[in-house]
Amino acid sequence: MRSKALLVACAAAALAAPNGAHAKPLLAVSAEAGGEVVLVDPATAQVVERIKVGPRPRGLKPSRDGKRLLVAVAGPPKAAAGDKSAGLAIVDVAARKVAKQISTPPAPFAVDLSPDERTAFVSNSDTNELFLIDVAAGTVAKKAPGGTEPQGLAVRRDGKAVFIAAHGGAEVSAIDPKTTKLLMRIDAGPRPQTILLAPHGDRGFAIDEGLPLVTMIDTKGNAFKQELLLQGLAKTPAPVLQSGVLSPDGKSIYLTTGPGRSVLFVDIATKKVVATVDGVGAFPRGIAVSPDGKKLYTANGASNDVAIVDVAAKKVEARVAVPGSPWGVALLK
Repeated sequence: MRSKALLVACAAAALAAPNGAHAKPLLAVSAEAGGEVVLVDPATAQVVERIKVGPRPRGLKPSRDGKRLLVAVAGPPKAAAGDKSAGLAIVDVAARKVAKQISTPPAPFAVDLSPDERTAFVSNSDTNELFLIDVAAGTVAKKAPGGTEPQGLAVRRDGKAVFIAAHGGAEVSAIDPKTTKLLMRIDAGPRPQTILLAPHGDRGFAIDEGLPLVTMIDTKGNAFKQELLLQGLAKTPAPVLQSGVLSPDGKSIYLTTGPGRSVLFVDIATKKVVATVDGVGAFPRGIAVSPDGKKLYTANGASNDVAIVDVAAKKVEARVAVPGSPWGVALLK
């Protein structure tokens, strides 16, 4: 009886574990105007914490265990001489605070991690560089050319290539992170700004802001594959592709449309838009998907909220008020 009672007590304690124990998934939202990362409980559609990280936080990358969150902090629009607020903030999720701040020149945009999580890759859209940051040491270990106005980036699963979207150069490149040598440079659509890599296989996708276009990449051969021009989209409000996320099975891409206020469902096999969820919020940009693929989460900067979208029903089921111009969103598993 005593052992049974102890088991029940332990189970009850586990159910009552605080958010800091990270017992359930949380959404991390970068609030660009607020200088914060906002933690949201998607199950209750409520904000649970706001963490100051520095001016204009943008791209987010969680560690695999969800204990750390890397944040690209762009810094103030007009930084004073000597201002060191821009760079990479590393958030201790359980402690709800910045554990490490690594300074770089202003305008970091996106961040990704090497497979061993020892190196962080940060694009800088002002200096046209890619920074390779030693996470443990908290220092910039190397720099590499990133093309004209590099924005989105993604690290290949084997860690042997980093793909970069050059927003101002209408191209996608890949570099070897060990040597920083160029492996690939291909033409993309106008203003590519997000790179997605398929969880299985050897496909990558560059999402172009200038046209409703997705450039497909052979990530094994580091080569152009084909272009996917999205047809039959609404003209008012006009969709302008911002970001995207792949479904867990790798069969679909979900794209945010900024002024289009919608999310597009693209079937990769047929290369067609198969559904649209309208009215997700004002200027949806960042997007994330739940591990089971049943929910989407969009960061809506102009309406200061996060939308929770039911994928099967293709509709918004809840909204969470997040003041401060939500920019990016990531799921802390």
